[in-house]
Amino acid sequence: MVECGISVKSYARFVVPALGLALASPAVSQTAVPSAQPTATAVVAQSELFQVDQRNPVDNPTGTYFNGLPLPNLGYSLRASLLSAYDSNYRRLPDDVPAPNGRSSFRFTPLLSGTVNMPLGRQSLFATALVGKDFYVANSDYDRQRLAFSGGANLAAGSSCTGSLTGSWVQAQSNPNSNVTSPIVGNIPNTQTTSSFGASASCGGISGFTPTVSYRYAKSTNEGTRSFADLNSNSYSASLGYARPTLGVLSVFGTLSDNSYPKQSIGSFTRSVAITNLGVQYSRSLTTRFSANGSLSHVNINPNAPNQPSTGSLGYGLTLNYTPPSRFSASINATQNASSSPNTGTALYFVQTAFALNLAYQLKSTLAATLAVSTSERVYENQLGTIIDPNQITSDRLNRFRLSINWDPMRNTRASFFVVQQNRNGQTVSNAINIDYKDTTAGILISYGI
Repeated sequence: MVECGISVKSYARFVVPALGLALASPAVSQTAVPSAQPTATAVVAQSELFQVDQRNPVDNPTGTYFNGLPLPNLGYSLRASLLSAYDSNYRRLPDDVPAPNGRSSFRFTPLLSGTVNMPLGRQSLFATALVGKDFYVANSDYDRQRLAFSGGANLAAGSSCTGSLTGSWVQAQSNPNSNVTSPIVGNIPNTQTTSSFGASASCGGISGFTPTVSYRYAKSTNEGTRSFADLNSNSYSASLGYARPTLGVLSVFGTLSDNSYPKQSIGSFTRSVAITNLGVQYSRSLTTRFSANGSLSHVNINPNAPNQPSTGSLGYGLTLNYTPPSRFSASINATQNASSSPNTGTALYFVQTAFALNLAYQLKSTLAATLAVSTSERVYENQLGTIIDPNQITSDRLNRFRLSINWDPMRNTRASFFVVQQNRNGQTVSNAINIDYKDTTAGILISYGI
């Protein structure tokens, strides 16, 4: 099957093991979180787009707030915040599509969040919660609650083995930037609920061999007309790493992500896709200021769909970080991956190529600035909708620019100012309709925490 002149097989040879990298280190991905007092930058990112880009709910089911809280002692945090933002195109409408009710809207989002950690010897129990609601001045149909709860246990055994058990539940409006929006009505209001649970275990120290295994289940459901995009995912991973302080960390990994759409049945089978990844990863600190991570793998995509044979080829990935003991830090990330998602319309999966640059500068102890620039291209494969809808999207590119200023005027108080500019360029089966859009969002987040 060929869409937009790009076949699954031609893209598969460039599929990066981003899925494998995330799942091959489950102990990190499942337990690493911000401190009990998150930075202003993290608060803004989490509050402005709380629903987090859930294009892959297995890897990031809830966002960084809800991955665990491995504090050494009893700890807690409470934070109240109010986000006020102006969105020039909250429905993500193309320029040539009429908007009788207007394109722009102010949005106000009050939020209350908290975390708690309770140590029990070498083990610990943790829980997190976030409660809030979006209020759109121009259109109350988009008002949605933001609810997120998680909990679990961080475990330790022997002198070098750790593990985690986690569970989470999130409900919010699906992210308008990750949805395959309608070319006519734009983003459609939709409450998306994602629940997940997982377990991971790892043994090893700062040098020598470290085996790691994990399992994660995630279920995403949508309301009304978008229930066809409901998704169930099971992910398994195993890796074996070898570390030397002077040489870095070399590991081999294998992952399997089995994804099915229970509301999409054709004849006697339910549409599903299995993505496996086998590869090698290497990471090390190049100097006291630079670190790098690279990988090479074989990716196999096996769709359960008519006339869709499995495809596979090499994948790669690269990340560079610059974090000196100064005011400035930077990171560059380039990825290509394959994923399923509850936000991809009727596509069975998509192949994504992305590049991101992140810069941060600490002007003084109470004032910091961050700049993030990214571009990503998605090619949607095995479209059920192409059979009945010539306007079904086949590919899109999303370019995004974000500048934020974070100010801590007094103890426990933060004010964050941000502006985001983004645009999407997309293609459909017939290319007879415009699906491009532009959007600018500006806002301020004021929060107080203890």
